[in-house]
Amino acid sequence: MLFISTVKGHDRMSTRELLLRIKSAVEAGETDFRIEASGQHDIGGPLWNAEGRTLHFEVSNPGQRVGSMALPGTEITVRGPAPADVGWLNSGGRITVLGDTGDTTGHCAAAGVIHVAGRAGTRTGSLMKHDPQHEPPELWVLGTVSSFAFEFMGGGRAVVCGVDGGAPLGERPCVGMVGGVVYVRGAVPELPGGVRSLPLDAADTAWLASGMARFLAAVERPELLEALSRWQDWQKIVPEGQAGAGACAPADRDAAMRRFRAHAWPEGGLFGDVLPDSGRVTDLVATGDGRLRAPLWDTGAGACRECLACVRACPQAALRRRGGAGGEPCTFSVDVARCIGCGICVAVCPQGLWRLVPVPEGGPL
Repeated sequence: MLFISTVKGHDRMSTRELLLRIKSAVEAGETDFRIEASGQHDIGGPLWNAEGRTLHFEVSNPGQRVGSMALPGTEITVRGPAPADVGWLNSGGRITVLGDTGDTTGHCAAAGVIHVAGRAGTRTGSLMKHDPQHEPPELWVLGTVSSFAFEFMGGGRAVVCGVDGGAPLGERPCVGMVGGVVYVRGAVPELPGGVRSLPLDAADTAWLASGMARFLAAVERPELLEALSRWQDWQKIVPEGQAGAGACAPADRDAAMRRFRAHAWPEGGLFGDVLPDSGRVTDLVATGDGRLRAPLWDTGAGACRECLACVRACPQAALRRRGGAGGEPCTFSVDVARCIGCGICVAVCPQGLWRLVPVPEGGPL
């Protein structure tokens, strides 16, 4: 284990010096760190061991953005509280804070797990999202969260246990939430339009039960398991049209957009005095030539097992099967009008027969 104290006499190590020292130690093969910080920022990421071994950090008194952009294979424990931006842009790290966290905890997290043993500040969980190449991000808070929590949340799962008393959620939670799910123990305040609270179903309780003991062990409060496992005390918050942690139904999205344009959009559009507004709604995710990447079936990579994992996993139903009957080899094609280039087919194929390649600018693939 490498021990680093960042204060010597009256001199404090700069953030730059500390991060360079950590980086050099990782490159030399060190995997275990104990850091007595004095407010230095960005401790814990993005770093990786060349041999794939897990990096362990035990940190006290960090500055902002502890665990920022942390990668899979990074585990961070903060002994005490941590200020703003814990797990900012978390990309797969496991971060445990044994105290309160500041504002924007888990901001823009796309993967990994964050455990908070106390309370979390304003805009906790804001802009959380789900990278489909990884498991959804998780954010567990033992206490309460402050105002504007889970603002513009687009994916992942958050759990607010409300252990320290008072309202588990601050003012105006889940404003602009379009995806993911927030599990809350206790009363939920008035919610903004576009989201709703629902009772838990069997899948919800199974997921919470599978993670609660692990969370409480991580934050060193296992004695709370029985109290926090009374699922009748819990509810979930999801976007309108969404029953759980999946995507909103297209019909619901279309209806919401029609209501918005009818009641909130300026007549003639934002620039109607100089440009005509056709009223056409541009898709949030591009298809066809607008994709950045596209899947290709690699006929030379081997034989298809015809498991159809790619067909079942495609969120756009964009894959078309060819052959596979009467001894004819099974191949697949892609409907470019439906494909969004997400790469899920590449990830799930057990034979590695799909490749994800860039779409050439200005032309079809």
